[in-house]
Amino acid sequence: MATASYLEAVAGGMVAGAAFDDDDAAVQAVTLLRASGVREQDITVIAADPKRAALVAGDRAWVPFKKWGGLRTLLAKLMPGGRVPKEVRQRYGKALKAGKIVVVAAAGGQPSDTIAALFEQSRGAAVDQWWQAPCYLFAPPELAGPF
Repeated sequence: MATASYLEAVAGGMVAGAAFDDDDAAVQAVTLLRASGVREQDITVIAADPKRAALVAGDRAWVPFKKWGGLRTLLAKLMPGGRVPKEVRQRYGKALKAGKIVVVAAAGGQPSDTIAALFEQSRGAAVDQWWQAPCYLFAPPELAGPF
């Protein structure tokens, strides 16, 4: 049963994100978020190499398009820049091209400013908060995702 409301699925929600120089720092950030009560489906890990992102995420976080299916998903994956939403590309495009890992967390159980503080505590760079439109970064609604 999904815990997210229909309005959130249509409108989106607040998120916080940060870039990390190495895999260990990103793993530490994901671990800190989980220990602070942020749900697995509210955290996503993005890297230029999807395999690297999956290794950092492990079973504690999501990667873009994880468990999303259908024709719309396939088309979005094929579009230039389609794997990463425009808002994330604008904020972290240079960091991703430089080989950094980006962790984004939806403000579900925790406010976005608390999540941002956790990112700063775990040595994240370019910590930012914004309103994210619905996207394929987080879990599908049927798996209780925020978007």
